[in-house]
Amino acid sequence: MKKLIYIIFALLVTSGAISQEQHTEITVVSFNVRYNSAEDGINVWENRKEWLTHSIRFFDSDLIGAQEVTHTQVIDMQQLLPTYSYVGIGREGGNKGEFSPIFYKKERFELLDHNTFWLSKTPMQVASKGWDAALPRIVTWAWFKDKATGTIFYHFNTHFDHRGKNARIESAKLLSEEITSIAKTEPVLVTGDFNSAPKSEPIKILLEHNLYDPYLTLDKDRVYGPEYSSNGWNVKGKSSKDRIDYIFYKGAVKPLSIQILDAQRGDQFISDHFPVIAKVKISD
Repeated sequence: MKKLIYIIFALLVTSGAISQEQHTEITVVSFNVRYNSAEDGINVWENRKEWLTHSIRFFDSDLIGAQEVTHTQVIDMQQLLPTYSYVGIGREGGNKGEFSPIFYKKERFELLDHNTFWLSKTPMQVASKGWDAALPRIVTWAWFKDKATGTIFYHFNTHFDHRGKNARIESAKLLSEEITSIAKTEPVLVTGDFNSAPKSEPIKILLEHNLYDPYLTLDKDRVYGPEYSSNGWNVKGKSSKDRIDYIFYKGAVKPLSIQILDAQRGDQFISDHFPVIAKVKISD
């Protein structure tokens, strides 16, 4: 009888009848790609776009939260990243203005839902500017299901204003509130150019709302690269206060590693921001 029970138990395990916790390992990237300005000399978009998208493919990136992407750049990235799809609209509505798109591996993830809201007192008003912001700013979010494991999670991607100090503070509050309202208790990844140093008030607000920065939670041997992410086409004098691009997480997410990719070839740069690349594990 004991032998029969053992055989039945073994069959149940191998058939999957006894459920086990599923894990999804993801490589997620935050990447301000720099808009396609004709004034960037050797760093114009045409000189960078194949290098930039090659880096995304090389690191086998699963999700990319990009910023400063114009519609023509979205088209270029889509053509050079044929295994990816994207969600997002321009900050002035439709294809107008810069996008904060989320690119994702279309064969791996099922897109369950997505939307855009504006960082303002009227989040669903297209092209609305918030507080003392110089420009309209948006958050793109997507709700994904990993087709292999069934793991469900959210990805939020944003770009805070570069001039409005109060706008960045209020944007951090609004983003935190919207994450709680939309994602509730589901796992969350957040990418973005927050135009805020690690010890600034906007970052403090995000951390106080249960978002976590892998730079603070991982052991030092799991963190790699320069201490800054914004390079401005010149790395001289850059320090930790220039780490303004982040990947945050919330809920059933375990960070495995994070790096800032110092992609520079002589006087040429992959962008005026270096991409941030994290590996994480998400539990269902």
